[in-house]
Amino acid sequence: MTGRSKQPPSTWDAYERGRASSFGSLESVPEHEQQYALSPSGSPHAGLHHRHESEEQGPELRRRSSITRRFESLRHRGGPNSIDNFAKSLQRAAGFREITPIRRGSISFGEHDDEEAGGAEQSTAVHHRSLLRQQLHDYDVSQADEPAVQDGTEAPTLTEQSRLLPMQSHQSMKSISGPGYDHLRLPSVLGTSYGSISSRLTATARERASILFREHEEASRRALEHPEELKDEPPVTIERDVLPDGEVIERTIGESTVPMTVFNSTNVLIGVGILALSLGIRYSGWVLGLIFLTLAAISTSYTAKLLSKCLDTNTASTTYGDIAFLAFGTWGRNFVEALFILELTAANVALVILFGDSMNSLFPVLEVTLWKAIISLGLIPLNFVPFKTLSFSSVIGIFCCFGIITIVFADGLIKPDSPGSLREPATTYAFPQNWKTVPLSLGLFMSPWGGHSVFPAIYKDMRHPYKYGKALKYTYTFTYGLDLTMAVLGYMMFGDKVRDEVTSNILRSTAYPQVMSAIIVVLIAIIPITKIPLSNRPMMDTINKKFYIDLRQMEPKARMHSESSWKHRFARGAVGIIVNVAILGISIGFPDFDSIMALMGSALCFTICIILPIVFYLRIFNSEGSAVSIFERVLAWFLVIVCIILSILGTVFAVLPKETIGIPT
Repeated sequence: MTGRSKQPPSTWDAYERGRASSFGSLESVPEHEQQYALSPSGSPHAGLHHRHESEEQGPELRRRSSITRRFESLRHRGGPNSIDNFAKSLQRAAGFREITPIRRGSISFGEHDDEEAGGAEQSTAVHHRSLLRQQLHDYDVSQADEPAVQDGTEAPTLTEQSRLLPMQSHQSMKSISGPGYDHLRLPSVLGTSYGSISSRLTATARERASILFREHEEASRRALEHPEELKDEPPVTIERDVLPDGEVIERTIGESTVPMTVFNSTNVLIGVGILALSLGIRYSGWVLGLIFLTLAAISTSYTAKLLSKCLDTNTASTTYGDIAFLAFGTWGRNFVEALFILELTAANVALVILFGDSMNSLFPVLEVTLWKAIISLGLIPLNFVPFKTLSFSSVIGIFCCFGIITIVFADGLIKPDSPGSLREPATTYAFPQNWKTVPLSLGLFMSPWGGHSVFPAIYKDMRHPYKYGKALKYTYTFTYGLDLTMAVLGYMMFGDKVRDEVTSNILRSTAYPQVMSAIIVVLIAIIPITKIPLSNRPMMDTINKKFYIDLRQMEPKARMHSESSWKHRFARGAVGIIVNVAILGISIGFPDFDSIMALMGSALCFTICIILPIVFYLRIFNSEGSAVSIFERVLAWFLVIVCIILSILGTVFAVLPKETIGIPT
């Protein structure tokens, strides 16, 4: 077996010559000549002739070094789950535009668009992943409107010439009754427009979905006129599926496999909120704390599935904001937009507070406020770094959280006596000593599960969307285990003395190895550096769009003018600076890490992750043909009412002074 990476063939000639037993296969051709062997004519002599002509024209083709080839082989090893594909999937997930995206990479050709598209095959974003699938869909199905095949009649013949342009979507088969053809018929009229809208939607939701389709059509038109704008856009594939009730729906699918989806989802859910879970156990006790943490995981997992059902209603919905638009129109999208800005701001404020507290614990020479100013103002240049660079750095946050948990566990084993030891655990309680602190713990347990703004983008990028439930199960099982481990470790080690950040207990103690404490500070310092600029980008894009200075929404001529205009450049630069300055001001005015996390969890995570997805789902499917059962509807409304009460209660206690709750400062 060779260790060389094998790319799937792009033509049938390449497929035939790629067999190991065939003459002139890819394995028998030198690697630097394989590209010539795959000549369109299918003749190896034509490929060699092409090589000689290229050599006469100039030395454009150069032999790659063995190190480069080995590196390329390593990058592409593993097929769909290769390192290169993982990196691209991570970049797409990190590059979500969850509020009001600029739709540019949404080209799809319908049956009536092929002739008009002409030679635009190279600029389309529709992508076929396998040669066999491509050939199966190259057949002309224009006879789909003919009557069903009956016994004794001739089946409609397929055209001899295959389509050259990509098909709009994968065709599915619908079951009918008929003598000898009880389970087969040719594809029927699956949609007469450029997309599909589920019949289960309300009339208002279908009308709003058509508006989203028109936005996609406009994006497709612009992309065809300016194909250079799509050079960095990921490919898009649309497939049709037949539901058990016979309804045909279309969904957009991407390139991410289940492991990629689990990795991207985990990257979203694992954050600094995990450091405050031990304090949540202290506020609520073992029994209530573990129940709250478990219910938070189960509820958010359920609502994440509801988001996917809402996205499946039409191919034009791609983001959380699109779902809000289907349910409540423009004001619903604007409301979600405001919530997302608040959520991202609160998350960045928590990161700045965490950085300041941690650095001050290890280097008390400088005040906490000064450390906050250093991180906030020092990260302003990263707001203007290309997004591709920031997306790859975001994955570092996962490994930093793993490292922090590992060091906390190791410190607990090293220290022999209490407090701060796992060998001699601190005094803990099954129920809270002060019941007034229980509402404050609600937001702390909800804060680690705030990933629903990104889940629609992750779902739309899946290679097999029907495996989304499986990916969610793996993601939440792993994340819940990690959160539970951190919560139990911190509370067992420090008991009632646990601080808002469990790492602060370790950094303020001299009983632990200083080297491990320094490593914790380094890991904590890396998290804001990698997360804050990435979280700032959606906020900056939204603000720029409101002021009509977002380059993505402009036509090429307007973009050139905006790039050269000093007023527009100054405005975009001011937005990038003001965002970080605002974060600094809030972190100074509200310096408590636990209060920020409790407020974010109660006011925002409850709303975005549980209440709104359920309300969207019930409103979108509130039609006569809705598949929502009475039991599911009652359960959903019960969950909404309970979460609204808990959200209000937790928000009120999060903003109250701690002295009134009975928490010593």
